[in-house]
Formats: sequence, C-alpha cells, structure tokens
Amino acid sequence: MAWNISAGAIRNPIPPILLILALVFAGWTAYGRLPINQLPNVDFGGFTVGVGQAGAAPEEMETQITQRIESALTSVEGVKRVTSTISPGFSNTVVEMESDGDLGRAVEDARDAINRIRSELPADISEPVITRLDAASQPIGYYAVVGEGMSPQDISWFIDNDLQRELLAVPGVSGIQRTGGVDREIRVELDPARMLAYGVSADAVNDQLRAMNVDLPGGQAQISGQAQSIRALGGAETIAQLNDLRISAADGRTVRLGDLGTITDAASDMNSVSRYNGQPVVGFAILRSRGASEVQVFDRMDERLREIERQRPEIEVREIFSTVEFIRGMHESSIHALIEGALLACLVVFLILRDWRATLIAAAAIPLSIFPTFAAIEVLGFTLNMVTLIALALVTGVLVDDAIVEIENIVRHMRMGKGAYPAALEAADEIGLAVVATTGAIIAVFVPVSFMEGGMGVFFREFGLTVAFAALFSLIVARLITPMMSAFFLTNKAHDHEAKPGVLTHAYRDTLSWSIRNPWKTIGVGLGVFIVPLVLLIVGVIPAVVIPRFDAGVIQARVEIPPGTPVLQADRVLQQMSARIRQTPEVEGVFTAMNGSDGSAPNADMFISLVDRGDRNKSAYAIQQVLRPVLSEFPDYRAAFVQDQGGSSGSDITVQFVGQDPAAVNAAADRLAAAMGRLPQLTDVRSTSALRRPELQIRPRQEDMARLGVSASALASAIRIATSGDAEQFLPRYDLADRQIPIRVTLRPDRRSDLDALRSLPVQSQLGEPVRLDAVADVQFSLGEAAIERRDRERAVTVGANVVPGVELSTAQSAVTNLPEAQNQPGARLASAGQTEDFAEMTASFGSAMLWGVILIYIVLVLLFRDFFQPITIMTALPLSIGGAFLGLIIANQPLSLFAFIGLLMLMGLVTKNSILLVDFAVERMHHGMSRNAALMEAGMQRARPIIMTTFAMSGGMLPAALGWGVDGTLRQGMGAAVIGGLMLSTLLSLVFVPAMFVLIDRLERWVQGFLPKPHIPDADDPVRTPAE
Repeated sequence: MAWNISAGAIRNPIPPILLILALVFAGWTAYGRLPINQLPNVDFGGFTVGVGQAGAAPEEMETQITQRIESALTSVEGVKRVTSTISPGFSNTVVEMESDGDLGRAVEDARDAINRIRSELPADISEPVITRLDAASQPIGYYAVVGEGMSPQDISWFIDNDLQRELLAVPGVSGIQRTGGVDREIRVELDPARMLAYGVSADAVNDQLRAMNVDLPGGQAQISGQAQSIRALGGAETIAQLNDLRISAADGRTVRLGDLGTITDAASDMNSVSRYNGQPVVGFAILRSRGASEVQVFDRMDERLREIERQRPEIEVREIFSTVEFIRGMHESSIHALIEGALLACLVVFLILRDWRATLIAAAAIPLSIFPTFAAIEVLGFTLNMVTLIALALVTGVLVDDAIVEIENIVRHMRMGKGAYPAALEAADEIGLAVVATTGAIIAVFVPVSFMEGGMGVFFREFGLTVAFAALFSLIVARLITPMMSAFFLTNKAHDHEAKPGVLTHAYRDTLSWSIRNPWKTIGVGLGVFIVPLVLLIVGVIPAVVIPRFDAGVIQARVEIPPGTPVLQADRVLQQMSARIRQTPEVEGVFTAMNGSDGSAPNADMFISLVDRGDRNKSAYAIQQVLRPVLSEFPDYRAAFVQDQGGSSGSDITVQFVGQDPAAVNAAADRLAAAMGRLPQLTDVRSTSALRRPELQIRPRQEDMARLGVSASALASAIRIATSGDAEQFLPRYDLADRQIPIRVTLRPDRRSDLDALRSLPVQSQLGEPVRLDAVADVQFSLGEAAIERRDRERAVTVGANVVPGVELSTAQSAVTNLPEAQNQPGARLASAGQTEDFAEMTASFGSAMLWGVILIYIVLVLLFRDFFQPITIMTALPLSIGGAFLGLIIANQPLSLFAFIGLLMLMGLVTKNSILLVDFAVERMHHGMSRNAALMEAGMQRARPIIMTTFAMSGGMLPAALGWGVDGTLRQGMGAAVIGGLMLSTLLSLVFVPAMFVLIDRLERWVQGFLPKPHIPDADDPVRTPAE
C-alpha cells in the first residue's frame, strides 16, 4: 500500500532510530526549559482605561469622565463590549475585543482617542492609564512584611524602595504592588479661625507653597570665562524653614505659615489597612514577566527574600498565599496521571496479549511520543500550564492506541504461522491506511479547537495544537518504530496458534450476524441510546457549569462595608471577623485587605488560607458553608464568598439589568434581588444598587456668589484642599536627600469633622478678602450612589448570588430565569452576564469546533478511502459516543462542564478510530472478492480484539482523571467520566451498529450508482466482486 512506510523502517532501521532519538533528545532538553504556569501566556482580548480624581463622587465622574471616554473609544475598531465601574475617586473602563480584533492596534487607537479628548476632561484627574489584559498581569503571590521596631511608614518605604529594588533584579519579576501601609508626607494642618483672621484661604496657601517651595532651573551664564548653570533654589531644607515661609494675604499683608497652623513630618491618612491573623502588616504582591515561569520566578524570589531577611534581621517576610503551590501540585499530578495512565494502558495490553515483549513495545510508544511533544510545545512558544497539562493527560491512552493496533495485527499474523519479521512487514502494510486515518481523524477534531473564537478560543489554542502534535508523533512512532521493534524483538513463543473462541466470542458472532440481517432494528436501538441521555440533559438531570468547583487551598470572601464607615471602625469589625474565622480548625491564617479613600472604604477582601489538603477532610467549598453563619453574625456588614468559577463578579449566578434610566434600572435590580433572596436555592444575594453613601453637599447660591465675587471653581477648590488636600500631581514637594515627599495642606483633623468649621471655611474672592463658605453656599446632608456600573454606554446594575450546597447551578439558574422579576422591565432590559453568558459562549464555541471537526473528519476519510459513502458509515458511531458520555456523567455525578466538552471532542476521534478499523477491513475483503456480509462478519471477528484493547487502554489512561486524583482532580473528573462512559458504550454498540449501518450505506451507494453512468476500462488485474447478498 501507499501507506506502508513501515516496510522501509523494518528493512533499514537505522534512519528511523536516529530520527526518534533526535526527537526524544530535543523533547528532553525542552522539558527542562519549559515555563510552568497556571494559565497560558495569552491576552484576554481586551484592555482597561483607568482614571483617578481625588474626592470625586461617582455621579460627577460618570458625566465628566467615563461617558466621554466611552464615546471616544467608539472609534476603536473591533470593540465587542465596553463596561465601566465607577467608585468614589476612580473610573475603570474595560474594553472587550472581538476574537479577530487586533489588540495591539486597538490599544494604540485607544491611546490616541484618549489624548484627543484630554482637554475635555477635568484638569485635576490623574493621567488615564491604558493596560492590556493578559495572564501575566495576575499576581503569583501575596506577602506581608513585619519589621521589629519599625512604623508602618518605615515598612512602606522599605517595600517601595529597598525591597522593590532587590526583587526587580530577580529574573522574571516585572513588578511589586504594595497593599496597605502609609506614605511619608509633610502635613500642613490649618486653623480656620486663623485663616479668617489673616484673610487667607486653604487653596491660596497650597498654591503659594507649590509656587515658592521649589528648586527650578534659571538658565546659564558665563562669568570669569566659565560657563555656569543658574538654579533658583526656593525649596525649604528644614521643617523650620517651612514654618517661616511667608504667605501673602489678599490685602497685601504677609503671614508666617506656622502662624496659620501646624507643620509636621508625618504620614498620609490611613485609607488602607492590611492585617494577617489580626496583626497589622504591610503587604505586597508579586507580578511576573510575560513568558516567565511562575514556579521558577517564585523559587528565585523566595531565595532572594530569605537572603534579605538574613541581611536585615529586624525584617520578617511572611507568605500569605500563592498560586504557585497549586500550580506545582497541578504539574506533579499531571505527570503522575500520565505515568499511571500509561501503566494501566500497558497492563491492558499484557492481560490481553499475554506477552511481555509486546507490552514493552507498546509501552515504549508513550515516552517516544510524549517527549517530542515537549519540543513542539517549546517551538510554538507554549508553556506547561493547566491547558497543556490537561491535553497531555488526555492523550495518554491515545499515544499507545496506534501502537496497540500495529502490535495486535502483527501478533495476529504471527498466529497464522508466520515469523515476526514477515508478519511485521505484512501486518504493517495491511493496517497502514487505518492507522493513518485514525490519527488524521483525531488531528482533524482538535485543530479546529485552536481556532475557536471568543474567550474560550484564547485559552484552547494551546490545547488543540498540543493534542494534535502528540497524535502526530504517536503516528510516527506507530508507523516507523513499533513495526521495526516488533520485527526484531517479538518471538513466536505463545503466538504459534490462535486461541479457541470462547462463550463471549460466540455470543458476539451471533449478535453481529443478527445486526447485519436486521440493520434497521439495530439502528433503532442505537438511536434510542443516543436520544435517552440527550433527553436527560434537556430535562436537567445532568447539571451544566462552565468550570467545576475546585480546591485551591484558599477561600476569598468579599465584605461590603456600610457606606461612610470610618476606616478604623471597619478595621475593628474585620479583626473580629478574622478572629472568629481562625477558630475553625481547617483555617491556617486570615489576611484582610481594605483599600479606600477619603477616610472610608467601600469593601474589604479576606483571604482565608487553609491547612494542607492531607490534614483536613473537608473541601474548600464545604468549609465555606461552615464559615457562612460566622460571617453573618456581624450586622450591616454583608460578606459573600468569591467563587473561583464565578468569573470577575465572583458569584455563581449573575444577572444584569441595562437601560438609559438609572432609576428604572435600579428599581428592576432591587425587585429581582428581593425575589432571588426568597429562593431557597440561593444565598449571598447582592445587588450593586443596594447601598448609598452619605454625602455632605455644598449648594452654591448664585446671587450671593456673584455679589461677593466667588466662582464655583474657587468654592470647590477651597473645600477640596481644606478637607483632603490637592490632587497628587499638584501637591507641593519637599526635597530630601534621596527623594521628594508631598506637602499636603488641609484643615486640622478635629476641624475637618466639625460642620461649623466647614461652614466658616474661607473661600477666595475675586474682590479681595476671602469670604466664609456659608456666605455663598448652603451645606446639607444627603445620600449619593456608592458605585456606578455601565455597559455599552448605558447604566447597568448587577445582581449576584451563590448556590446553596446540594443544589445544582443549572437548577438554581432555571429558578432565577423563571422569576417574573427576571424579565425585561419598563426602562430596563435583561442582559446575559456571569456564568450564564460564559456557558452560552462555551457551548457556541465548542459546538462550532465540533461541527468543523465532523466536516474535517469526513474530508480526511474521503481522501483516504477515495469514497464518499463509507466515511458516512464510519461517522455514524459519533452519536453513540455522545450518549455514552452523558451516561458517564450521570453515573459519576459530574456536571456538563468545559472539561466534559473536551472529553466529547476526544471521543469524536476515538470512536471514529474504532469504526475505521472495522470499515477498512471490510472494504479490503470486499476488494478481494468477498461478499459484503461475509466481509463484515470477518471484520467484526478480526477487529473486535484491537478495538476492545484500545478502548480499555484509553479508559485505563483516563482512569486517574475520572477518579479525581491530584490537586486539580475535580477539574478533570468530568472529562474522564465522559471519555470512559462514551468509549465503553460506543465500543459495545459500534461493534454491531457500524456493520448494520455499513449495510444500509452500501445499499444507498448501489442505489445511487444505478442513476450514474458506469465507464469501465477492462483490466486483467481487476478483482472480481461477488454479489453482496
């Protein structure tokens, strides 16, 4: 045959041996260089635009900043969705791109668009920051620094200066993000009464400090024949000099700065607090460079931290939690699963063939295929991550399948009385087309996965190509190495005759004969096997999720703090929460982080580290249920657990209302949140519209302002600087030997909390003397929005909830969907979000990939068999595998998830392989003159053993995944259950279903040929075909 390259390898074994040794060596060296990461090095298909404005309310930022940025971004090509979140003082806009969009160009276009509208944005905002979203931007570890005898200010400077300098020198570390702590500042705290007495306003003091306390270049001069630069040195060198600085009043008088208030070298206001197990700490997160190995970076960084601790005995750096241990465990469990699956597959070969030599030949196919795959992974720029490791675990059984088919066929020829050498030559020639076709089918299934669109396609590009290359290398081994090793290594001992058929063989012969004589009845049984599990899926017996719950050893809880609660008061409550949580035996430590502004924080995050999995008998999800009543003990503080599979919102179920009318959108969301709270299937129900924060609103009186010469900008500037200081970029600076620190001008702390003091605050007048604030404006209490969400340039409100234990996500989702409040409301429409949207995208992406896989399989089979009809026979076994996969999920109590879909894709290739073995043998026998029915009977009897061997070998390879071994075992269980269930059922049925379908397709082909002309050129070598029946 044209596919018999094996004969050349058998007759001249040195070239294929050298080829495979070169590939194995390349893979061995590549494996040591491959980065080990949690996720692929991919862009998430989008970018963010962040803008800060100190002290600004969400309503003002929405109209003055966010809406203008969103409008500007409409000029960027390829934008799929724009969502914005506005909190006090900060606006964050996330732009999601279409799958075929050019992200690099989009970022540049967005930067140009923002620059064009910069003049339309408020002057006191921080410069907009555009950041690409990629996997490398996620921190790989969180740490806390404790310094004996050091203040939070000293520890903060140590992290920002010394630690950052040391760690950025570590290869692969791209950044350090500090959490908590305070910055050193020069505090100028003014007395309102003195300012009124001297006729000076807070903003005037700030402006004069910025203009006077500065060193500036003054040009150059040439004196006495030498060139000298000129510097104007106005900066104060000591706090005493700052005290003596003269401030000009509106009437021309000057006053010492020290006479207006107190000046101290202190720290910034505490707007963020971090604690570990109740002790105050200053934390930091580590970011890695794109392309760097998370495990290697973590190990290098840990070594550098231990070295820093030896050099600075007063410093202790504690690891709070890290993703690296999970990644390391995931890598180890994948390698173990690969080895265990290979051993189980080899055990299957030995039990059936009872030949240790044949078993070793089959076993050799696994390392000879897997190591070249590592080389391909490196050449393609991939890493060892969750996606590629799952791909390698999935192909464990596939790698040995081709070798099993080759060996079994060789052994069959040896049992006909042939020696190992001629048996290998003839068997390899006979089976060549089937082996190439089966591998081509697997490659045809998985290559489309690499080109899936949307967020799923970004991740699974590496998955599809890894499986395809592993299958390709297994084909090379099966065609070149396995026959060659069999020819020189196998012996005729125990293979001199065929074993007598047993009871099962006779039963199969009778069943096969009946199916060939009754094809329509057989097809009806097959359709029933496909339809019943499908109905069970539709009625909800099989739950559906995107990603199953898994145990990463860390639980995250998000706590909503009552709006307006001072940071220190909220910190006391969080300490009490942390203490109660640490009473749970499975909890190792609790890290709390609260970041806010202007003296309050909207929420806090709690990271609960659990003891090692081997030291506890509860999963992370079960521990969440234990801790839920604990967190509910604190009134007004709403805590909810962030689910790892819940997307960015962190909730199992997410529903979003969108509309132009904020009041209508908020009302619709509130009604839905109330209705969801009454559902027994849900807990942790939260709406982003539920909380409003207290405000102190200044309402100018236009007539008084015009009469006294006060502008709205002067009014806002005076109150902002007096209460919180100027924007960061406009603060005056104080020069130290090694850095500059800001000078913050504000009122005294006790006066900032005095409403009468605020009313008497001096405001600069264009007519001369400052006037009191209450002379031109009214001061009143009110409520404002704590945060604002937007989606595609409209207001949005998100309602999220978690599912109670024992309730499937799909069941709870259906309950929410059926609520009257979950329908479109006047002025508000429902938009998909969270896992609902993710699952729809997942099914669409995988559905498209499976459709293309079917088309490509058919094309491959038509090209190989040179027939348009019999490839249809081969592919009719696909529905049986899907029914078996669903049945496997039901038996294993696993949901239909992302990884179960991966198993379905693999099944498409594997089941096609079984059908190819049957059809190829039958077609060959018919070409040699055998009748159709006789050919099918012989094909079934001769090919049943390799089909059963490959099925059991693949099932053995997937058994570790189905049993959920390893730290990420729960992620793979659905995949393993789907593959094993689909293989077992489809193999049992395809052995009788495919021959029956062959009969019907052959009848169809003959009927169609009756309408076509039959050109024929007589040839003496043409085989004589006998009637089919």
